[in-house]
Amino acid sequence: MTEQGGIRKPLLISLALHLLLGVILLVGIDFSAPKRPAQSVSIIEATMIDDGMVSAQAERLAEMQAQQERARAAEQASAEAEQKAAQEAERLAEQQQAAREAERLAEQQQALAAQQAKAEQERQQVIEQERKAEAARKAAEAKKQAEAEAARKAAEAKKQAEAEAARKAAEAKKQAKAEAARKAAEAKQQAEAEAARKAAEAKQQAEAEAARKAAEAKQQAEAEAARKAAEAKKQAEVKAAEAKKQAEAKAAEAKKQAEAEQALKDLEALMGADAGGASRPASAAEVDRYTGMIVAAIQRNWLVGPTMVGKQCRINIRVAADGLILKIGNGQGDSEVCRSAELAIRKTGTLPMPKDPEVNKQLQNLNLTLIPRL
Repeated sequence: MTEQGGIRKPLLISLALHLLLGVILLVGIDFSAPKRPAQSVSIIEATMIDDGMVSAQAERLAEMQAQQERARAAEQASAEAEQKAAQEAERLAEQQQAAREAERLAEQQQALAAQQAKAEQERQQVIEQERKAEAARKAAEAKKQAEAEAARKAAEAKKQAEAEAARKAAEAKKQAKAEAARKAAEAKQQAEAEAARKAAEAKQQAEAEAARKAAEAKQQAEAEAARKAAEAKKQAEVKAAEAKKQAEAKAAEAKKQAEAEQALKDLEALMGADAGGASRPASAAEVDRYTGMIVAAIQRNWLVGPTMVGKQCRINIRVAADGLILKIGNGQGDSEVCRSAELAIRKTGTLPMPKDPEVNKQLQNLNLTLIPRL
């Protein structure tokens, strides 16, 4: 757009100048003037000459010449203007060509500069990489040397430290040995003195302690004798009371059993039972009665716990004619209840037995169902 505008402007200027010259020529020329010279020629041929007309004709000729001169000057000016415009256009074209060439050269130089900058950048990058590689190599070498130096110094320091430690250990051992010998001698002396003092003190304390213990033992013996005498007396009284209680209980049981037997006999006497069907019901009732008495005797010696309530045990007992328990079978039921019931049976020892041989025989092999009651 800039190049076309630069070329178009001189062309427009040249065209405007040509138009201007054309207008000037058209305005300045009198188209009726050529007829008058023809009349003047005729007048010149006449014999009568008018000075005014001559003078006017001269003026018109001068004016025409001036107009022609002006037209030639304008044409010449137009030609010169056109030449100048062409020269200016040529100059502008040359300038534009030079500008384009300069721009092309500038672009080439810019591209070259960019290539050179890129090449320089790449060269700098290569140099930087080489520098970094060299620095890394030097750093690695320095690190290796530093590590080797550190290892050497560490080994040397370790060697010196071990030597110093060995020297100090030997010195400390020597000093410790001397100190131990000194302390041992001092401790021995102190121990001997302390032992002698403690022996004397212990002897004194032992004698005093022996005297104190003798007096205390005597006092304790007297008190223990008094306590045992009182306890023996109390136990004797308790045993006497227990024996009395057991005797009273046995007497009451015997009385109760005698009363029961007497009541049974009275009942049999009243019923006049013969040797037939009446004896069997009486025997069954007697078995039940004595079975209840046996269970009651076992219950009196049975220690029942809360966890046993609601449980039971069925157990077989073999009994002698006099009531002595001969054998206790294995219980069937709760294991805790069966163990406790067996202990109660063993504690009871002798069971109440009837004098009637038939009833007695039936009770010698008992299968009891024992239910604990609190």
